[in-house]
Amino acid sequence: MFYLRALFSAGMVAAALFSATALYAAGMEPETSLLLLNMAEGGGSINVKNSDHQASLLHVTLYDLPDYKDKTVPQVIATQPISRVEGGEIQRVRFVVSSAEPIKVEHFKRVIFEGIQQRTPGSQKVAFTVRQDLPVLIRPKGLPEVKDPWTRLTWSVKGKELTVTNPSPYVVRLSPQLQLLPSKTAATLAKTYILPGQTLTAKVASTASLAGNTQIKLMPASRYGFQVDDYFAPLVSL
Repeated sequence: MFYLRALFSAGMVAAALFSATALYAAGMEPETSLLLLNMAEGGGSINVKNSDHQASLLHVTLYDLPDYKDKTVPQVIATQPISRVEGGEIQRVRFVVSSAEPIKVEHFKRVIFEGIQQRTPGSQKVAFTVRQDLPVLIRPKGLPEVKDPWTRLTWSVKGKELTVTNPSPYVVRLSPQLQLLPSKTAATLAKTYILPGQTLTAKVASTASLAGNTQIKLMPASRYGFQVDDYFAPLVSL
C-alpha cells in the first residue's frame, strides 16, 4: 500500500541448493512496525509471534544508523537476545535503554528479529532464515507528544539546490518523493527520515533554477510508518 511498508517487509537470507530439495521458510512476526522505547520507563517491549508450526530460535540484534557515526547515542540491549519460541506462540521481548547523559531529542536505531529454524537431522528440507528489520524510536523523558512533527521542518531553495532542516527534537518520517509548487518540479531525498538537527539536500529532477516556487508538497508518515495526508510546506528562496 505504501512506500514505507517496504522498510518493514522481511529480508530473506537463504542458504539453499538449487535442486529438488524442498524449501522451507520460518518467520518471526513483530506485532507492530516500530519498536518504541521511552527513557522515562527505562525501555519498552514488543511481542513477536512465531508464525511457523515448528519451534524456532528468535535472535534479536540492534544496530545504529550511519547518521550517528560521530555522535553518542543511547545504548539499547535486549534482555533476552536469543530465545526458543514454539510454533504459533508469542514471545515478549524486553529492551532496556540507557544514556550517560539525559537526552533532549528523539533518537533512531534499527532492530532485527531473526527466526532460525532448527533443522531436523536427515531432513531434505532447507530452512530459510527470515529477518524482520524494524526502526527503533527512543523518546526523551518529558518530551511532549506530537502527531505532526513534519510541520516543524524548514524548506529552502538556493539556485538549483533544495534543502530541508529539522530544527525540532522529533524524528520525522516521510516519503523521499517531493514536489515543488507551482512548477511541479520533482525532487527526491536520499532517506525516509530526518533526525533532529539534521539537514538534507534533495536531488532535483530539473536543471533549471528553482526560483519562483513557494511551496513543497511532501507525503509524511506517522511514527509507525503509515501514510497520512499530504502536507504543503512553505518554501523559502535564499
